[in-house]
Amino acid sequence: MSRGRGVLLILVTIVVVGAVGVGLRYDATRTERDLSDASAEPFVSPVNGGPRAVFIGDSYVSGAGATDLGHRWSSLLSAKKLWTEDNIGIGGTGYALAAPGCGAERCGSFQEMADYAVTLNPPIVVVAGGNNDFEEFVRDPTDIVNAIYDTMGILRSGLPTARIIAVGPSAAAEVPPFVTIYEGVVRDAVNAVGGEFVSLTEPDVIEADMLAPDGVHVDDRGHAAIARAIDQALR
Repeated sequence: MSRGRGVLLILVTIVVVGAVGVGLRYDATRTERDLSDASAEPFVSPVNGGPRAVFIGDSYVSGAGATDLGHRWSSLLSAKKLWTEDNIGIGGTGYALAAPGCGAERCGSFQEMADYAVTLNPPIVVVAGGNNDFEEFVRDPTDIVNAIYDTMGILRSGLPTARIIAVGPSAAAEVPPFVTIYEGVVRDAVNAVGGEFVSLTEPDVIEADMLAPDGVHVDDRGHAAIARAIDQALR
């Protein structure tokens, strides 16, 4: 581990523990780990005529909550940008969290899926999410911080000329302090490899009434809001 990352880990640990100490509550039931959609179709490649874009992420990326895959935010964004989409998002995963037995061909963490994305040799990679890492991040951020940095490092090392875009985690309505801290780690990690960062919390993109009936994912309006926010940030 580099000295710089070691110092970062110490600072992040202090800040997260401090946030918890002043009354931050984390509700593990608000993640997607226990949801049945973890095996949703992981790989769809609609051709929009433009460069290939690989999307790595969790169930928000794979399209949970949308009425169909054409309404998920990654597909809406790809249509807007004329990207050819390869979606390898898997429900229940995070930068450090895999989803064993998800029912898909690959059930790896973002870090593991980054290795696979390199074999596809795309000119664009989008990594999005992180909500499923929150419980471990609050408990001890060390493994999560390392996984975030390693994911970006794998992508840049394997795809030296690719456009790497990291989209931070989301929160409906109020944004807890630890989400802001987590987002800052993702921002620093992607910036370190010359990539781009998009925030979904500054300003907060997801409103409470955009949540699907499960209370975890977003509906079509939420997916559309995410797509618009990313499109505007990348202009």
